Amino acid sequence: MSAGASSSNQTSISILRDVKEIVSSIRGKLCQKSPIQSCSIFRVPDKLRRHNEKAFEPELVSIGPFHHGKEKLQQMQQIKLWYLYCFLNRVPTMETTLNCFVEAIAKIEQEYRACYAGEVEFAENEFIEMMVVDGCFIIELIRKASKQVQRDEQDPVFNIPCLYWGLYNDLILLENQLPWCALDCLFKLTKSHAEQSSLTNLVLSYFTFEWSPRDNIKHEHILDCIRNSYVGIDTVTSADTRVISYPEQIPSVIELVQAGVKFKVGDRKKYCLHNITFKDGVMTIPQRFVSEDSESLYRNLVAFEQCDPSKDFKATSYAKLAADLLKTSQDVDFLKNQGILKIYLSAEDVASIFKRLYRDASVGAFLYSDLYREVNA
Repeated sequence: MSAGASSSNQTSISILRDVKEIVSSIRGKLCQKSPIQSCSIFRVPDKLRRHNEKAFEPELVSIGPFHHGKEKLQQMQQIKLWYLYCFLNRVPTMETTLNCFVEAIAKIEQEYRACYAGEVEFAENEFIEMMVVDGCFIIELIRKASKQVQRDEQDPVFNIPCLYWGLYNDLILLENQLPWCALDCLFKLTKSHAEQSSLTNLVLSYFTFEWSPRDNIKHEHILDCIRNSYVGIDTVTSADTRVISYPEQIPSVIELVQAGVKFKVGDRKKYCLHNITFKDGVMTIPQRFVSEDSESLYRNLVAFEQCDPSKDFKATSYAKLAADLLKTSQDVDFLKNQGILKIYLSAEDVASIFKRLYRDASVGAFLYSDLYREVNA
């Protein structure tokens, strides 16, 4: 055999060996199930984050693994541990021991871990500790806020307004959530016989919501609980919920008024996204409060829907509707004068918030398709 032929054979063998190694490597990495099949807590995509990064970043407290250990959030870690101490020592029973909490969370630690998208780079013991400390902090906080638990006179959370409202904002962030099932596990272990409120009612009370979804609705986390109260009891069940559509445009408030459309304030206590209607030339919209924190809430609701394949696009549909109606400060002022908007910012700032909410978002089953068609007709 010539030297050239021998060299060619050696090269062929080397290539075959490389091919087998590469094939073996790829096979070992293949996913047999969708990587987001059971996820409900996501990192916000860059295309949404870039419009207002502060709307997605916690300022005071980390909840869960995504922001855990950040230097600027360490001061609240001490308060969380103090809340856990209060939690354990208030009315100790056989079920309210630290051993009991850790054992209960450890039993389904993998299920809780699977709620987070991507790799959670915490060892099992660290992850369980995080779930217990963060979960007990949230439950103690909402019980204190509802006055079911006596507040300590030295409690900084309730004595420093900027701390209280900062926590309020941090707890609604998509990246700053605990699985609802973990919260509910700890809540049930520590619920007294005299306590009448459900976890859902306590959470919505803390966030000053005046309405509540049905008790049998399953929540993924606190942000999802808030979303469910916005959405109401009806849900989209069609098979094409996730098919991306391109909704029509409708004119702004002032343009509609000039065309003869009237606006009427709806019942705030019956507020849900389904209760925005158009009939006989009258658009009825329940009263909404818009404050400095509103943009963060709406942006996180939209981001949640954009990431979770199990959700329809109700909050995103609302963002689209608001962006179309509120293009200028004059649009905002008109709805304010009608009693539809209660604003704690300038009209220019409110218009700016809603004008930017829908950027880089997409909708599947658009909630207001019929309303848009009727308005345009």
